[in-house]
Amino acid sequence: MRRSWFAPFADCLLLGVFLLLASLPVVTAYPALVAGCTVLREQAHGGTGVTPRQFLAALRRVLRSGPSVWLAPAGVLALLWLDALALDAHGPGAGPAFALAAAALAALGLRCAAAWREGLRWHAVLAAAFRSVPGQPLVPVLLAGSTAAAAVLVTMSPVLLVIVLGPLAFAATATDEWRPLPLAPIERNPT
Repeated sequence: MRRSWFAPFADCLLLGVFLLLASLPVVTAYPALVAGCTVLREQAHGGTGVTPRQFLAALRRVLRSGPSVWLAPAGVLALLWLDALALDAHGPGAGPAFALAAAALAALGLRCAAAWREGLRWHAVLAAAFRSVPGQPLVPVLLAGSTAAAAVLVTMSPVLLVIVLGPLAFAATATDEWRPLPLAPIERNPT
């Protein structure tokens, strides 16, 4: 049976619901985003659509990838929170600096989420993301823009939080398919 042209859009929105539900415990938000990118990548390479079983299997693989997927995003959020407090103490002119730092970190997080493959070490993915910026400067700009657009949409209509994570995962996966990170095969986990 041939899927209609509307199916990828519907899959993206359904994935947004799955991502929101998996992100409710907060510490699982980044692993859920990585799993969403994995599901979208698998679907693009011959998958039949987004299903709860597919998403949960991808989420289990991501959660088993090591403590970095849990600890690093929590540390980044704590750092952003402390930065916001510090910038708030310096007055209203510090807002753009915080927004720029948050957009850069969001772009880096999305880039790493889309580039991760089972068996890769997280530090190798992060290092490759940093190394790729001079050669592919448009990718972080696109990811920061997609994050800003998602934030604006949720600010304008909070009910969009239910689905906005799916298009955000789609943007990250699409940029990784367009300009993949140069990951060396020797950086894979031996397990």
